[in-house]
Amino acid sequence: MKDLENPILIDQTTTRSHRAYFGVFLVVGAAFGLIGPSISLLADQVSTTVASVGIVLVTYGFGYIIGTQVFARGYDRGYGNRLIGTSLLIAATCLASIPFVSTRLILALMFFLFGAAVSTSDVGCNTLIVWELKERVGPRLALMHTMFGVGAIISPLIVRGSDEIRGDSALAFWVAGAAIAIIAIIVLNHQQPTDPHLETRSDHPDISKKQILFVVMFFLAYVALEVVFVTWIYTYGTKLGLSKNEAAILTSTYWIGFMLGRFATVFLAQKSHGILAIQLGAILNVGVCVALYFRFDSVLLPCAFIYGVAAAPQFPLMFGFIGNRTSLSGKMTARIVGTAGLSSTTLPWLAGQLLERVGEWTFPVFLACTALIVLLGTKLITKSFGISEHISKSDALIN
Repeated sequence: MKDLENPILIDQTTTRSHRAYFGVFLVVGAAFGLIGPSISLLADQVSTTVASVGIVLVTYGFGYIIGTQVFARGYDRGYGNRLIGTSLLIAATCLASIPFVSTRLILALMFFLFGAAVSTSDVGCNTLIVWELKERVGPRLALMHTMFGVGAIISPLIVRGSDEIRGDSALAFWVAGAAIAIIAIIVLNHQQPTDPHLETRSDHPDISKKQILFVVMFFLAYVALEVVFVTWIYTYGTKLGLSKNEAAILTSTYWIGFMLGRFATVFLAQKSHGILAIQLGAILNVGVCVALYFRFDSVLLPCAFIYGVAAAPQFPLMFGFIGNRTSLSGKMTARIVGTAGLSSTTLPWLAGQLLERVGEWTFPVFLACTALIVLLGTKLITKSFGISEHISKSDALIN
């Protein structure tokens, strides 16, 4: 009888959209994983240099920010799966159009629209899975982020296959675009979750400006730690003398480690050692950077693997840590994801400029600095938020 008096609760127990969100992260991971290995091919496509075509990283990131700050607010207004599905269809169209682009300006525009679409779906999946699963979200949130790594792991090999067959990256972008379109249709055919805290959200104060600053610090550094590595490790490998195939294998090795690290996160999210895992991961990232700096080239593959394993758990564990301490809204998720967009707008481009114009040694130094900031941000966040008081207490009141 209690459930019949609460239709919102019924919706929350009958929706199964989180399974579709796993698919979203799978195909978006595959699409994102194309960018780094295809940079040199895209440069040839628009007749410019690798350093010059790096502007697409800036426009992608800028679009990502626009998506989080403008379109993603629609989740708090009830658009839910409709907004995720529509944004994915836009992303699919952009990817399918990229092989036909012959100028750098239009290429930048396609990546801008793609970034806006991806960030909109990213905010939606991260927000709605929390709404649907509530206190059970931890392991499934980690699994959803794991699917990103599963998708990205084969992307470099798809790019190499397209390069071998056509001499460009067209097939890779068409395959990714088709996959995203299929998932978009699946999402649109799922019943969307509703906000379980809609009526009680006003009773939960927003986190303080100081806490927001610490959160921004962490995610700004973490996204750079992840995205800079995966975007430029292919180019870094070729500058060290690796063949294109060897550099593609190096990138895939990172994604193998990343995928395994995300799988481990599913179990870490069930324990009370999530913060410790973040800290140990950042320390391992620094260790890999030291090996790269001193040019221990014989351990490049193990380094890429270890870097991926160490980096993978940090985002979902910290996202879950924060989500358990605040009534997570679309607006709050947009702040977190928007920070990721700001980082991916500027820092990968900066790292690429340093790599191309200053020297290979800047790559590990840049990454080591981001890992150290992650360590500092983790310390400040845990000290500020204190001991967990799960937001599901409000759910107990409802029940």
